[in-house]
Amino acid sequence: MNELLARIIDAHGGIDRWNRYERVEATIVRGGGFFRLKGLPQDSTLRRMTVWLHEERSSVFPFGAPDQRTIFTPEKIAIEKLDGTIVAERQVPRDSFGGHQMHTPWDALYRAYFNGYAMWTYFTTPFLIT
Repeated sequence: MNELLARIIDAHGGIDRWNRYERVEATIVRGGGFFRLKGLPQDSTLRRMTVWLHEERSSVFPFGAPDQRTIFTPEKIAIEKLDGTIVAERQVPRDSFGGHQMHTPWDALYRAYFNGYAMWTYFTTPFLIT
Protein backbone atom coordinates (compact mmCIF):
# COMPACT_ATOMS: atom_id res chain seq x y z
CA MET A 1 0.00 0.00 0.00
CA ASN A 2 1.48 3.37 -0.93
CA GLU A 3 1.89 6.16 1.63
CA LEU A 4 -1.02 8.30 0.42
CA LEU A 5 -3.45 5.37 0.48
CA ALA A 6 -2.22 4.38 3.96
CA ARG A 7 -2.86 7.92 5.20
CA ILE A 8 -6.36 7.92 3.69
CA ILE A 9 -7.18 4.51 5.23
CA ASP A 10 -5.92 5.75 8.63
CA ALA A 11 -8.05 8.90 8.31
CA HIS A 12 -11.09 6.63 7.82
CA GLY A 13 -10.43 4.69 11.03
CA GLY A 14 -7.89 2.15 9.81
CA ILE A 15 -8.08 -1.25 8.17
CA ASP A 16 -8.63 -3.10 11.46
CA ARG A 17 -11.75 -1.06 12.16
CA TRP A 18 -12.95 -1.63 8.60
CA ASN A 19 -12.53 -5.38 8.95
CA ARG A 20 -14.73 -5.47 12.08
CA TYR A 21 -17.86 -4.53 10.10
CA GLU A 22 -19.89 -6.57 7.62
CA ARG A 23 -21.99 -3.84 6.02
CA VAL A 24 -22.98 -0.19 6.15
CA GLU A 25 -26.44 1.33 5.80
CA ALA A 26 -27.43 4.87 4.95
CA THR A 27 -30.55 6.82 4.13
CA ILE A 28 -30.30 8.23 0.62
CA VAL A 29 -32.30 10.58 -1.58
CA ARG A 30 -31.78 10.40 -5.33
CA GLY A 31 -31.48 13.55 -7.34
CA GLY A 32 -29.90 15.18 -10.35
CA GLY A 33 -30.68 15.00 -14.03
CA PHE A 34 -29.09 11.69 -14.99
CA PHE A 35 -32.12 9.45 -14.46
CA ARG A 36 -34.38 11.90 -16.31
CA LEU A 37 -31.93 11.66 -19.22
CA LYS A 38 -32.46 7.90 -19.15
CA GLY A 39 -36.25 8.31 -19.20
CA LEU A 40 -36.79 7.39 -15.55
CA PRO A 41 -38.86 9.44 -13.12
CA GLN A 42 -37.27 10.96 -10.04
CA ASP A 43 -38.87 11.34 -6.65
CA SER A 44 -37.71 12.41 -3.22
CA THR A 45 -38.58 9.18 -1.40
CA LEU A 46 -36.08 8.37 1.34
CA ARG A 47 -34.46 5.02 0.68
CA ARG A 48 -32.27 2.71 2.72
CA MET A 49 -29.03 1.74 0.98
CA THR A 50 -27.23 -1.31 2.35
CA VAL A 51 -23.71 -2.08 1.15
CA TRP A 52 -21.76 -5.19 2.12
CA LEU A 53 -18.18 -4.21 2.80
CA HIS A 54 -16.25 -7.37 1.94
CA GLU A 55 -18.18 -8.58 -1.09
CA GLU A 56 -19.58 -6.67 -4.05
CA ARG A 57 -23.22 -6.68 -2.97
CA SER A 58 -25.79 -4.00 -2.19
CA SER A 59 -29.51 -3.37 -1.83
CA VAL A 60 -31.90 -0.40 -2.06
CA PHE A 61 -35.22 -0.35 -0.20
CA PRO A 62 -37.89 0.57 -1.19
CA PHE A 63 -37.50 0.20 -4.94
CA GLY A 64 -40.45 0.53 -7.31
CA ALA A 65 -43.02 -0.30 -4.61
CA PRO A 66 -43.09 -0.04 -0.80
CA ASP A 67 -42.62 -3.81 -0.42
CA GLN A 68 -39.75 -4.23 -2.91
CA ARG A 69 -35.96 -3.96 -2.80
CA THR A 70 -33.04 -4.52 -5.12
CA ILE A 71 -30.32 -7.13 -4.76
CA PHE A 72 -27.12 -6.30 -6.65
CA THR A 73 -24.10 -8.49 -7.30
CA PRO A 74 -21.88 -8.34 -10.39
CA GLU A 75 -23.49 -11.58 -11.63
CA LYS A 76 -27.14 -10.59 -11.17
CA ILE A 77 -29.46 -7.67 -10.51
CA ALA A 78 -32.90 -8.40 -9.11
CA ILE A 79 -35.94 -6.57 -7.87
CA GLU A 80 -37.67 -8.67 -5.27
CA LYS A 81 -40.51 -8.54 -2.77
CA LEU A 82 -39.52 -8.47 0.88
CA ASP A 83 -40.53 -12.14 1.13
CA GLY A 84 -37.92 -12.99 -1.55
CA THR A 85 -40.31 -13.39 -4.50
CA ILE A 86 -38.51 -12.22 -7.66
CA VAL A 87 -40.29 -9.40 -9.51
CA ALA A 88 -37.63 -9.00 -12.24
CA GLU A 89 -34.01 -10.03 -12.70
CA ARG A 90 -31.18 -9.87 -15.19
CA GLN A 91 -28.20 -12.23 -15.27
CA VAL A 92 -24.74 -10.77 -16.06
CA PRO A 93 -26.26 -7.27 -16.11
CA ARG A 94 -23.13 -5.46 -17.22
CA ASP A 95 -23.29 -7.21 -20.58
CA SER A 96 -26.76 -5.77 -21.21
CA PHE A 97 -25.29 -2.27 -21.61
CA GLY A 98 -23.59 -3.15 -24.92
CA GLY A 99 -24.38 -0.55 -27.58
CA HIS A 100 -25.90 1.95 -25.17
CA GLN A 101 -25.49 5.64 -25.89
CA MET A 102 -25.99 8.66 -23.63
CA HIS A 103 -29.71 8.88 -24.46
CA THR A 104 -30.48 5.14 -24.52
CA PRO A 105 -33.52 4.71 -22.26
CA TRP A 106 -33.25 2.50 -19.21
CA ASP A 107 -35.69 0.18 -17.52
CA ALA A 108 -35.90 -0.39 -13.76
CA LEU A 109 -33.23 -3.12 -13.84
CA TYR A 110 -30.68 -0.80 -15.47
CA ARG A 111 -31.37 1.76 -12.75
CA ALA A 112 -31.11 -0.89 -10.04
CA TYR A 113 -27.79 -2.12 -11.43
CA PHE A 114 -26.38 1.40 -11.68
CA ASN A 115 -27.48 2.20 -8.12
CA GLY A 116 -26.01 -1.05 -6.86
CA TYR A 117 -22.55 -0.84 -8.32
CA ALA A 118 -22.19 2.94 -7.99
CA MET A 119 -23.22 3.06 -4.34
CA TRP A 120 -21.13 0.01 -3.50
CA THR A 121 -18.12 1.77 -5.00
CA TYR A 122 -18.88 5.09 -3.28
CA PHE A 123 -19.39 3.50 0.14
CA THR A 124 -16.33 1.23 0.03
CA THR A 125 -13.76 3.68 -1.37
CA PRO A 126 -10.90 3.91 -0.38
CA PHE A 127 -10.95 0.44 1.17
CA LEU A 128 -11.72 -1.37 -2.09
CA ILE A 129 -8.39 -0.07 -3.41
CA THR A 130 -6.52 -2.04 -0.75
